[in-house]
Amino acid sequence: MPFEKMLIIGLGNPILGDDGVGWVVAREVEEHLRGEGKKVEVDYLSLGGLSLMERLVGYKRIILIDSLTTGKHAQGEVINFTLEDLVDLTSGHTTAAHDTSLKTALVTGRQLGVDLPEDRDIHVVAVESPHVYDIQEGLTPAIAAAVPLAVEQVLELLEELNLAQG
Repeated sequence: MPFEKMLIIGLGNPILGDDGVGWVVAREVEEHLRGEGKKVEVDYLSLGGLSLMERLVGYKRIILIDSLTTGKHAQGEVINFTLEDLVDLTSGHTTAAHDTSLKTALVTGRQLGVDLPEDRDIHVVAVESPHVYDIQEGLTPAIAAAVPLAVEQVLELLEELNLAQG
């Protein structure tokens, strides 16, 4: 099987405190990959839904890095899952197209015949972050301490996905 180019996306907003953790982790991952010749593209986005779906067009494997606020994990805990594992709580409850969840946007795109990855091929590395609406630059200490672990998990996942391609 030929190598499929992968995309890593750091999600969030760096002026909203801990919401910027996806960008920080993606930047460090990009630094680790520099010069290794891997066919991995790294990007930074602030929007989800349809905008994020459009960025995934043509890729078969994705790693999304983001903050997550569930209240089910300790602050700074790094959680890994696929989009297939994520329950879409907003499905059918949006008030505008730009508020559409990624899962809903992907379903819509696929119905329109857009070349998109399957939910099982979209991996998420998230950091439990309760302070994602505080207007401030930089991460709180608990979230900053989680960055090295999140970077390590992204790099391990990337290696796994590379090996799985043959």
